[in-house]
Amino acid sequence: MSDSTSIINREDEAITSAGRATLYALLAYGFASPEPLRWQIVTGSLVPATATIMLPEPLASLVVELATHAPAEAAQLEAPHFELFPPVAHQDAPAYETAYRGDDLFRQMDLLADVAGFYRAHGLRTGGSERERPDHIVVELEFCSLLCRKELHALRGSSRERLAVCRQTMRSFLADHLACWAPAFGRRVAAVTFHPWYRALGQLLAAWVEEDAARLRIVPAEMADEPLPRGIPDDDTCGPCPPAALP
Repeated sequence: MSDSTSIINREDEAITSAGRATLYALLAYGFASPEPLRWQIVTGSLVPATATIMLPEPLASLVVELATHAPAEAAQLEAPHFELFPPVAHQDAPAYETAYRGDDLFRQMDLLADVAGFYRAHGLRTGGSERERPDHIVVELEFCSLLCRKELHALRGSSRERLAVCRQTMRSFLADHLACWAPAFGRRVAAVTFHPWYRALGQLLAAWVEEDAARLRIVPAEMADEPLPRGIPDDDTCGPCPPAALP
């Protein structure tokens, strides 16, 4: 393979990594608590950037639908977000991985510890100024966006070792965590919400995570269909919150 071909291939891979990072960031910010500054990033940067990504159907149509239903102001989403994610244990669409997979306390603790271990391995932690459990959908999506950005930097820096670490971490995290429950969560959100933004966002989440996992030839460790018939354990943290601060 010639040097010019290698450069072209790296650029193609970089474009793919950048697009994946943008989509994961859009989903994370979209499900986060609607605050003015965050919403400016969504409507002013992430939605327009996502519209430029070459995506297969139905993803392309879902991105268009999402953009169509994006409110002009964050305040317009405050009530729908509160209705969808009230600060109580029992929710129609719980935003925590353990609500779909943790059928007993020990299983819940194992899942939380494993997710936190992924974050620590990349120098990250939850529990900063915006407290949230590591298995919240926003935190997991932000982690995936970060991995895609690190993959992009490794490609542009020609660091094969860092690239391999990022890609293996992404594959493992999808297989062991996000791909196991995010599609079920997304479909659940789309089914229970009355707001078109969150309905389109839920559909896009489900379709995108399944598409990304299939592209990487990942088989999830398990596939959740619905939330487990119980409340989320009370661990003295807040309910659904904005994204955890990732340094």
